[in-house]
Amino acid sequence: MASANPLVKCTVDQCTHYMPGDQCMAAKISIYNDETSSKSSASADTLCKSFHPRKTVGDMVGALHNSNIGGMVSATFLSGTQVTPSVECFVSNCKHWHHSNLCDAARIDVTGANASLNQDTDCQTFEPK
Repeated sequence: MASANPLVKCTVDQCTHYMPGDQCMAAKISIYNDETSSKSSASADTLCKSFHPRKTVGDMVGALHNSNIGGMVSATFLSGTQVTPSVECFVSNCKHWHHSNLCDAARIDVTGANASLNQDTDCQTFEPK
């Protein structure tokens, strides 16, 4: 069953939306094919377009428009709470892709430790159709 909110585990620790515990505090993440190809054949060919580098306070302020503040507060104060951003996926040749750009995976893993660009991130859940 497709959902706009699968559980998200994110290890992109240089993103402004990264939260300890490998959670994403973005309100919405967008998964795309890598910009050098129109179709993905492996997870390395995908990227998180919502990645925003965390280098300065200005970066943090610049990312506020896509922040899940309510989810972040809940996760901070309510033990066992998971911040769950909405997910839109444009990788239509993924087995988990569903019409309306939804993901039918119960959970997605976004990786990219030490990323400096969105091209340095990957959706590890990608499986070709």
